[in-house]
Amino acid sequence: MNSHPSELNESGETSRNLAILGLLLVSIAPSVSVLTGFAFKAGIFAVFVFIFTKIWLFGLPAFWHLKIEKKNFSWSPVKKGGWGISIILGIGMVSVIWLAYLLLGEQMIQPDALKAILDPVGLTVPWKLAAAIVFWIFINSVLEEYVFRWFITSKIEQLIGGKWRSVFLSSTIFTLHHSIALVFFLDPFGAFLASLGVFIGGTVFSWLYLEYRSVWIAWVAHAFADVAIFAIAWNIIVGF
Repeated sequence: MNSHPSELNESGETSRNLAILGLLLVSIAPSVSVLTGFAFKAGIFAVFVFIFTKIWLFGLPAFWHLKIEKKNFSWSPVKKGGWGISIILGIGMVSVIWLAYLLLGEQMIQPDALKAILDPVGLTVPWKLAAAIVFWIFINSVLEEYVFRWFITSKIEQLIGGKWRSVFLSSTIFTLHHSIALVFFLDPFGAFLASLGVFIGGTVFSWLYLEYRSVWIAWVAHAFADVAIFAIAWNIIVGF
């Protein structure tokens, strides 16, 4: 029996509304965490908020996908290749990040402000900073790809269609919470340049995901960029 057109329209509208709600619930969480840690400097409370938002960001997309939308579980397998282009793009981002730091680092970065933010949570201690860097590169960046590329980019693609529109809008959402954090330890010009860099990076990651349909391909380039960024942070806080 064929479905009535009104039933199809209602089903489509319900699916769209669910996508919008899921997108909003997930997109806002990173900014809440950043504001708590950087704007309010809430110390140990900020750590708890950070942990809670990570659990939220991991759990909600999975719950939404499996229980709300009734879709199947997937490990995002690499089926279309893309390792080589991701590595090349990642190396390119490392080069650009380090060149920008070498040319503009002293004008952009405020070491004292960075240390003031990291010190209350113990991240000026070398071993703790090293552990945090390992976490951010091998766990947090995977989580970000899972959230921002698989869930958010896919939801935007579902809502508005079109590869590049989805890429640019998801990159804007990805940049938002980074920009909030950046204004607290970079001067305005530095925060603008760094935010632009995050947006370009997000664009690369989103494009890689939509092109190859695997978060692992996007994560490789992301990990390269994180290595460059945290090497700079290590140099500022600890020194080589």
